[in-house]
Amino acid sequence: MLLKDKRILVMGLLDTRSFAWAIGTRAQAEGAEVIYTVQNERFRDSILRRAFRSDNLNVDDYRILPCDVTKDEEIKALFEQIEGPLDGLVHSIAYANPKTCLAESLFEAPRADALYALEVSAASLVFVAGAAREKFTRGGSIVALTFDSQNVYPNYNWMGICKAALEASARYLARDLGPLGVRVNSLSAGPQKTMAATHIPGFSRIANEWPGRSPIGWDLENDRDAVAGGALYLLSDLSARVTGELIHVDGGFHSVGVRLHAED
Repeated sequence: MLLKDKRILVMGLLDTRSFAWAIGTRAQAEGAEVIYTVQNERFRDSILRRAFRSDNLNVDDYRILPCDVTKDEEIKALFEQIEGPLDGLVHSIAYANPKTCLAESLFEAPRADALYALEVSAASLVFVAGAAREKFTRGGSIVALTFDSQNVYPNYNWMGICKAALEASARYLARDLGPLGVRVNSLSAGPQKTMAATHIPGFSRIANEWPGRSPIGWDLENDRDAVAGGALYLLSDLSARVTGELIHVDGGFHSVGVRLHAED
């Protein structure tokens, strides 16, 4: 029971195949009280409800609160609804217009689309963490979900830039929240076939490279559970002196320059 009696907020639930759901269900199994967020009530009551129903689950059995992270009043309202102390927060939120920000090059994206992507995918971590300060217990933990920002990938473009900004934001937050006893780390996850991934035009090219370059292998369908395990470590007291860190849960892909085995 790594997270016994801890209250964890998981932001960015899309469906039961998302990293947010994998982390939340594992956290609950480890004894945590889990609260989720979605962008708005309409998404929760229509799209998410249908997704849950297809897995024989009921949205109403879970605490799922709306929060549009581009609106300060909604962020404030979110934390006003959370009673008592908060022990952990998972930021699993990202968006970039796939037609412009995830096109062939950076230049297709108009300024407004690029700035919106940065606001939602990176700056929101700072805004949310700032609003959560008074709720956090000493020993609390923030985990930001990211994807390899050290390399350039087909079509990933502005989202790759957003992930680099997200990781930098986490490091600066580790500095600012450290005196409050709150840790902030980034978790770089390997690709999974999620709803979010289907909106990345070059996803299949990225995903197809992963298993052959990962020293310990990578399952594109089922390794979200491995990512959830990494998040549980960062949320738990086992990582009590870990902050400002970037941890990879990607099968070791990030450490290898070329495919380990020649293609058949």
